[in-house]
Amino acid sequence: MEHKPQDRVGAQVAELGTRMVQQAEPLADALVDRIRAAVPVYRTDAAVSAEELRRTCLDNIHFVFGSIGRVPALNSPESRENGRQRARAGVPLTAVMEAYRVAARFLWEQLADTAARSAVPAEVTVRAASEMWLVLDTYTQHMAEGYREEITAQLLSREQERSALLEALLEGRLAEADLWDAADVLRIPARGPYVVIAARVPDIGRHALPQAEAALRGIGAASAWRLLHDVEVGVARLPGSGSGSDSRSEARSGSGVGLALDRLAEVLGSDSGARVGVSPPYDDLRETASALRLARIALRGAFDGRRVTLFDRDPLAVVAAVGTPEVMRHIARSVLVALDRLSPERRSLLLSTFGAWLDSGGSADQAAGLLFCHPNTVRHRLRRLEEHTGRSLADPRGIAELSVAFEIDRRVSRAPRPR
Repeated sequence: MEHKPQDRVGAQVAELGTRMVQQAEPLADALVDRIRAAVPVYRTDAAVSAEELRRTCLDNIHFVFGSIGRVPALNSPESRENGRQRARAGVPLTAVMEAYRVAARFLWEQLADTAARSAVPAEVTVRAASEMWLVLDTYTQHMAEGYREEITAQLLSREQERSALLEALLEGRLAEADLWDAADVLRIPARGPYVVIAARVPDIGRHALPQAEAALRGIGAASAWRLLHDVEVGVARLPGSGSGSDSRSEARSGSGVGLALDRLAEVLGSDSGARVGVSPPYDDLRETASALRLARIALRGAFDGRRVTLFDRDPLAVVAAVGTPEVMRHIARSVLVALDRLSPERRSLLLSTFGAWLDSGGSADQAAGLLFCHPNTVRHRLRRLEEHTGRSLADPRGIAELSVAFEIDRRVSRAPRPR
């Protein structure tokens, strides 16, 4: 509801505003031409039609000049809706703001020209200009707020859609016909090889690998992530080429998928202190649910000494993780029970030497380099391990039993040992 001007200058300002409103139709036409000439995105009807732009300009003129000299405009639902419409049309906010700047300059020119032709006193022109710029500022502010509200709603909607699709993928509920659309929404390639990553969260609702998506993108690995109550799960497309039934042999040979897995493990290991399990590579997104189960198993094989476990790369760790802790401790103790008679330091020394020997491919010379001791020292410690456990390192079965017990011991055997 309008109020009558409270003073003489206000009355003259309102009268000047009325004169501007009376020229609204030709002013709107001229303003459309000015905006289309100055802002490239408005030059065609692709984003905003000339008719829609003219309607907006006409509303703007009525909004600005209809209120000067009267009640200041403190709210503008029309401008807020206009901002939403421009966001829906995909017009960049910078282009919309430039159009508003062009309109502001044009309206000021027209106001000054009308005031001069009407011999309006300077104080009236100054006050009219002040109120006009105040209204324009309100109009622009609410337009920008409406634009950002729409962009936020769009982002939230897309993120909800992305989250729902990823959940369906992880649970194996995605139909084959939806796979291409899902890949597009998740922003990952529609063809593999893929891996599923499972990382233990520090607490419910907290990310385990907060920088993983950006870090993997840096090595060319697109990924999509979902936070569950116990783990943070990612589906990643490995960088580079190479997929199919020979991916495991490639990984073992250190080429193709194998090199990609190495890079992925390096990135995941440096992202945070979280324990991480990575599934074997696979090519069909419909296998994601199965891959998630394997990634969870691999995660159980991770420990502080080796935080990233690749399912195909560390089968002993996987074997050590698949059973219940009680069963695993029993297996380890049945093989290593005689070591309990040694001091904790001596026991640890023999087992760490055995681990270095395993990592060195059974080479005492290489293990010595890792342990900074003489090869004969390595051989002596290994003989002592054979004597205490009754397993021979010349016997494949003995090596297998010691290897499994060793992996179990350093992962799940944390209870105090009897002396």
